[in-house]
Amino acid sequence: MNILFYTDISPLPANGGEKIRSYYLIKALANLGHQVIALVQNEEQTDLESYNLRNVVFYTHPKKRLDIVDRLAGKHYFQQSAHVLQLFDEVCRKYTIDAAVLDYGYIGHYINYFNKRRIPVILGTHNAQAMITQQLPAKNIIEKIRRFQLVSLEKLHERMYFKKAAAVLVVSEDDRHYHAKFIPKEKIFFVPNFLDEKEYALSTGQKQSKVLVMTANFGQYMNFHGLKWFVEKVWDSELADRYDIWLVGRRSKEALTQLTGADKWNNIVALGKVDDVKWYISVANGVIIPLLHGSGTRLKCLEAMALSTPIIATSKGVEGVASKHFIIADDPADFKKVILDFNGDTKIGEALREDFMKEYSAEVNTQRLHDVLHYTVKDKPARVQQPALTEKQAHV
Repeated sequence: MNILFYTDISPLPANGGEKIRSYYLIKALANLGHQVIALVQNEEQTDLESYNLRNVVFYTHPKKRLDIVDRLAGKHYFQQSAHVLQLFDEVCRKYTIDAAVLDYGYIGHYINYFNKRRIPVILGTHNAQAMITQQLPAKNIIEKIRRFQLVSLEKLHERMYFKKAAAVLVVSEDDRHYHAKFIPKEKIFFVPNFLDEKEYALSTGQKQSKVLVMTANFGQYMNFHGLKWFVEKVWDSELADRYDIWLVGRRSKEALTQLTGADKWNNIVALGKVDDVKWYISVANGVIIPLLHGSGTRLKCLEAMALSTPIIATSKGVEGVASKHFIIADDPADFKKVILDFNGDTKIGEALREDFMKEYSAEVNTQRLHDVLHYTVKDKPARVQQPALTEKQAHV
């Protein structure tokens, strides 16, 4: 089949949660033997051809900058981009599209474009976004009003457009229950966040017995507030004598500086954005996920599982992930205690890897995507498969 894949993010390089999700969806669809025409953003001006993704042709579209009116009125939740529609037209003229995958964020208003052309749409969600927005901290009446407005706009978008898709992907059972309130249950398919197990079969360096790592985009409020809770209520001199903490990811230096006045503090060091977090996770004695907010399945959790690295987390930090081998504590004193008691048991890491392979590997979830595609196009007349293109193309 020819599959048009559209997203409003830049999946490459895959160095962040939402990027990783979109990247592996594209890769899995292509590995099923389908031709994937991927319309993506490319904010980092990456050489997309260098990734050598078989059966994938790239087109790029620029990120839309929102003005003050857009932000206040929320027009972007409902207004289509003329440039994106032109790209759709170009792709549909060049290829006979069998299905469209619209992935991430509030892009349901593009579903009608494909429905009018009798092209079934699979809508990909990365979480129940309105639930996350509802968790945004609001310190005063203005912030509370703004939060209420955002949640209302997001729920309106969901209820106007999501049910028009032929299928909707959700990443957790909690998200399935949320979306089932306004989408027919038979349209909702569980495809959790997943990783390619082959890319995580690393020959790692020696484990650093004194190192714990936290990986995240610290510019996102749930990660920043999780770090704030950990720094202010858990971390102290006793823990600092026992462990070093590496903060790895976008805006980690800014976050630690905001909280402590420096990007190195009391044996916590912020390393900033890195090209690939795998090495840092693989050599750490353990991963900490001290989250208090969020929904979906945590890719930072799955990466640690794939790399056989034990996880110390709050309940929210591992919410939606199927394993009984996490070390969980929700109270600051309890969190401190489990860190002090932690001995880097390799058997825990091995058990987490086994759980990862059962539920979150590319092998398992590529089959799930195959089943979704079969459901989506089951009533559509079969078309002779065209030869897959090998030459990558990028259009601005």
